[in-house]
Amino acid sequence: MQPNKGWGIVALVVVMGVCGVVSGGIGAYLYGWGVAAATTPDIPVITPETVVRVVPEEDAIVEAIQRASPAVVKIVSTRIVEPRDVFDLFFGGGQPREQKGIGSGFIFEHEGNKLILTNAHVVGGADRLTVSLASGAEFEAEKLGIHPDYDIAVIKPINPPANLTALSLGDSESVRVGQRVIALGNPFGFDNTATMGIVSAIGTRRIKGQDRYVIQTDASINKGNSGGPLVDLGGNAIGINYAIFSPTATNLGIGFAIPINQAKAMMYFLVNRGPWIGLAKAIPNSPGFARWAGLATDKGVVVLLAQGPLAAADVQRGDVILAVDGQPVTNLEEVERIVLSHRIGETITFKIQRNTQQLDVSVQAGTIPEGYY
Repeated sequence: MQPNKGWGIVALVVVMGVCGVVSGGIGAYLYGWGVAAATTPDIPVITPETVVRVVPEEDAIVEAIQRASPAVVKIVSTRIVEPRDVFDLFFGGGQPREQKGIGSGFIFEHEGNKLILTNAHVVGGADRLTVSLASGAEFEAEKLGIHPDYDIAVIKPINPPANLTALSLGDSESVRVGQRVIALGNPFGFDNTATMGIVSAIGTRRIKGQDRYVIQTDASINKGNSGGPLVDLGGNAIGINYAIFSPTATNLGIGFAIPINQAKAMMYFLVNRGPWIGLAKAIPNSPGFARWAGLATDKGVVVLLAQGPLAAADVQRGDVILAVDGQPVTNLEEVERIVLSHRIGETITFKIQRNTQQLDVSVQAGTIPEGYY
């Protein structure tokens, strides 16, 4: 007997329906698992609306100058000069006279106080300091701390106007050759001047007889710019305008700025006038110098003049500093870096070579005497 074709068709439809239900359930399960996995709390899905502000370079330059300029100051240093000889006495009027110099600086904030950062050569030797703001307001200032070896100084405003604008200190370690920078200051006495260029090099240069790590720029830096800020396009100080290379004392496209991170590292020293050890003069040792001077070693740093704490610890001329706090040293900069990591009153250990003996000398870090710088 042949099977009924109608029942065969019905059976086929039933089987297909069952398979559809099963496969649909499996698909729904897998879909739900996928959604759950995609929305797991470990990987949150966040889609906020983001607004991107595109600033043309010209506008960025203008905004950087507007942001930084209120913190830039003109510093007039006045020095009282006494008659030097009979010619000064008679032809100079016989009275003390004033010598004035003009430089720049900028206001920054340190531990809640508004102070002014500038070059040591701008304020060193001055008997009176007068500071002018871009607004025209004037006030006196006093020297707080000076380090001539780094040519950095901090001065403290005396009765300044309220709400002084402070300049943000950037990060000179992130500065790149080729980036645009702006030099602000008072060149030749022209107030509130801005010049722009690029960072042309970063590294050690021989300047004024000393090797210094500097930011080199082709932004015009001239007399009177010293102490002013070199800023990036964010309006942050990345350097302190310091010197130019020029036989005519005018800008030839090579200027130098002290990296701002050097000033940051020295801030405690500048504000507190220490730690100071009194290593007034020293030179790197070398095989040639050691043979010439008859030294027992050609390593380390040779002491030429010890004052203050070093002298009190009996460190003498001709002693060789081999290590400070156990760290070998080869030049004065390395000695100063270790010393600056201390605080006033702390003890610093020096390993000294004296003739054929090696000595461990304990030196207590002190403060710079008034009038020393």
